[in-house]
Amino acid sequence: MLDYAIYRDCFSSAEMRSIWSEHATLSAWLKVEQVLAAHQAAVGLIPAEAAEAIKAVSICDLDCSELQAEMMLVGRPIVGLVRQMRSVLPDHTAHVHFRATTQDLMDTAMALQMKLGLESLQHTLQCVTAAIDHQISSHKDTMMMGRTNGQHAVPIHLATKFKVWRSELERRSRALREAAERGLNVQIGGPVGDLRGYENGTGQQVKKGVAASLGLNTVEPHWQNARDGVADIVMALGALCGTLCKIAHNVNQLSSSDIGEFSEAYEPGKGISSAMGHKRNQRASEFGEAVARLGRQRAEQIGELTLHEHERSGGVWIGEWIVVPETFLLTSGALQWSEQMLKSLVADPDAMRRLLVDSSQSSVSCT
Repeated sequence: MLDYAIYRDCFSSAEMRSIWSEHATLSAWLKVEQVLAAHQAAVGLIPAEAAEAIKAVSICDLDCSELQAEMMLVGRPIVGLVRQMRSVLPDHTAHVHFRATTQDLMDTAMALQMKLGLESLQHTLQCVTAAIDHQISSHKDTMMMGRTNGQHAVPIHLATKFKVWRSELERRSRALREAAERGLNVQIGGPVGDLRGYENGTGQQVKKGVAASLGLNTVEPHWQNARDGVADIVMALGALCGTLCKIAHNVNQLSSSDIGEFSEAYEPGKGISSAMGHKRNQRASEFGEAVARLGRQRAEQIGELTLHEHERSGGVWIGEWIVVPETFLLTSGALQWSEQMLKSLVADPDAMRRLLVDSSQSSVSCT
């Protein structure tokens, strides 16, 4: 459903789909192979001309239908990738994927894609907080009825409601940055993660060099069976989606006919009903809530995928191939709708004032 032309913009941003597309994923795998070869050549493990030849390989040299067929046979995509790279580099077959594993390649590429994904999300999150800032400055003195446990409480400043949302989003942004520091790591380790096959400290040199070239961090001794860093990032995305879901749900409630304190800026045809022509449904808050809810629920699955057995556990690792990209995709969609919702949000001070007056009169009559 996330790939349907009719639906995809409802659930994710075009930029995030580009980051996690099949083409981008293949490109990330190739990039890791090329950067790895460059640093292996730098310490004398493979010839410099082999690294240059590997650097020249492009996606155009690959047959994707063969990659798919080999994936279904082998159960891993990198075996077919390496075979095809070696077929176009017959003079350097021994130097392609030298002392590397499938997981080295895929984990490092995923970290690279997560890095790009987090940068995109942080940019959109800044746009969301900017939209909230505009609402705060536009409603410095607007009063509305506060609500606790679904009941009228006491009057509050509308700006205070917005400020609470903003402060929560600032904490979510900070949590994403902190999770990135722990989870964006290069994976260079070999069969069991311990740099087996490297000699005289060359393994550490290669590992640190690849990390520096890709803008990633390192973990010692390795993280191939320690998925807490990935889980930190995905759970931080889930917490962000929880905040976005709450905000959209609140906006949706306050936009109902019975309250009417919020609405979306009018556009011809926006939010119309196929059966009831008088309706103008709030769509941004509706989709913002739905997509954020999906993102939060998808993120919750990462906990199950941290339960690796021994030094490698494919039964849970494979699950990341779906959960990680889709959490990023859904978070991007939730943020996209939140930005649209807050930019188009129209507050009705008169409706708020009427409710405050009615509540005050009710209070006096009860007294």
